[in-house]
Amino acid sequence: MTIDRSSTVVKDYLTADLITINPDDSVSRARDLMLGLGFHGLPVVDGNNVVGIVTSADLVEEWPLGEPVATIMSRAVRLVDADAPVTVAAELMRNESIHHLVVMDENGIAGILTSFDLLAALVD
Repeated sequence: MTIDRSSTVVKDYLTADLITINPDDSVSRARDLMLGLGFHGLPVVDGNNVVGIVTSADLVEEWPLGEPVATIMSRAVRLVDADAPVTVAAELMRNESIHHLVVMDENGIAGILTSFDLLAALVD
């Protein structure tokens, strides 16, 4: 039996309990948030604009804890629409070799989609 995954959309699997961080927040704050919450990535926002993402990979190098997140964040944030098929998100993640997509809807940031979320979609 073939399952039509094209009807499964990103908003069905995103992590909506989103924590964001500001570019001026410290590396220490980002690290503490990720460790405390078990997150592997935090969108970096300036007002209502997504300006970057900081991931656990960015924290591998030892940075001064007071250093601003803007120094270490990835500025090439990949966005995906909440109503996009999960197959589109999976293809984007594979092609870009990334593990996090910031999910947008008509109200702004709707959440984040991770490679772990895509595994859940696959299993379902």
